[in-house]
Amino acid sequence: MPTTTAPVTGLKVSTPRKDLFEGVQIVSKAVATRTSLPILGHVLISQDEKTGQVRLTATDLELWIEHTLPRAQEALAAIVGGGGATTAPARNLADLLAALPEASVEMTAEGGESTTFTTHVRCNRANFKLLALNADEFPVLPEVSANNRLVIAKSELREAVKQVLFAVSTDESRVILTGVLLTYKEGILRVVATDTHRLAVREIKVIEGARADLQAVIPARALSELLRVVGGNDEGSVSLVLSDNQIQFRVEDEKTGSGTTIISRLIEGQFPNYERVVPTGYDRKITLERELFVAALKRAAIFAREQGSANRVVIRSSEDIDGDRLIITAISDTLGTALEEVEITREGATDPVEIAFNVKYLIDVLNAIESDGVHLELTAPLRPGVVRPTEGSDYFCVLMPMQVV
Repeated sequence: MPTTTAPVTGLKVSTPRKDLFEGVQIVSKAVATRTSLPILGHVLISQDEKTGQVRLTATDLELWIEHTLPRAQEALAAIVGGGGATTAPARNLADLLAALPEASVEMTAEGGESTTFTTHVRCNRANFKLLALNADEFPVLPEVSANNRLVIAKSELREAVKQVLFAVSTDESRVILTGVLLTYKEGILRVVATDTHRLAVREIKVIEGARADLQAVIPARALSELLRVVGGNDEGSVSLVLSDNQIQFRVEDEKTGSGTTIISRLIEGQFPNYERVVPTGYDRKITLERELFVAALKRAAIFAREQGSANRVVIRSSEDIDGDRLIITAISDTLGTALEEVEITREGATDPVEIAFNVKYLIDVLNAIESDGVHLELTAPLRPGVVRPTEGSDYFCVLMPMQVV
């Protein structure tokens, strides 16, 4: 006779499909894609016995993401469930939830003496059984000491991460440059990234600061997930807690009561002394309308990206009876020549300067700036250039030049 199974966890969750699906999507970014531990390919679904709060957790042992479902669902879960936990294969659960209609989804768990575990998913008249793993095997969420805690406005942190993340290196041979440097001193958090060809720096005033100075290098992946979780919701704040080898971000939605915790290991090593490459002055400052500059560069990039062009664009300031202009050129042996002119205003030296940059790097930094105008600070053809927004003084990006050919 077949062996019967009986509930062993007491888990019984009932929640709207949309809330559950969004939660699974958030935590699934931490699911291990290639691992010898099958449990790391699963999402942990757990429920607090007293409050009924439902948590979803995933990890690859480098990054942990935990998401709590909206507060409105906690009361419902407390009524229908009695605590406990189960797991479900992350990809299959996400695919299933994506295909279900917009209705209430009920999840229960079963396990038996044969150590076979099953997670039931019910929606309307449909009933699905997902083969699960023992929830006790799931790695415990690390505890990060709250001694070094910062509180930052969501809008400030979102903008800062966006403005430096593009400059992170993808070269795994220099692991320290694949992360973002965070330094905290006297109420100011500085966010820095560089791949040696460009350097992006942003400063933020914190709402609540730690007592001591702090410094850490955060994997770019963790900040990418933080950016995705924060999204366009600028209301409220994000708490950041640093320990010796880990960082924790906590993002809460005060309206719904939902929240997401991201924990990541830090990158060990000494971040390079980036300040020595930051120009201390400039000979000329060119001011342009950002959108016009980006549009001109994107057209020139069509020619600059051709084989042999190395994404090079040459910019040259010019003055004639029609006013100041920035002349942008890109040359391709197979496609031809692009020439664009953009109106500018300038300060400092009046003699023309000609300098070449990687057009992709220029576009990246301009897309990260939200002000209507930008300043381009130049000294000489083979000296770094600096891009700054016309509004605010808390951000700049240093770009290394290319040879003019």
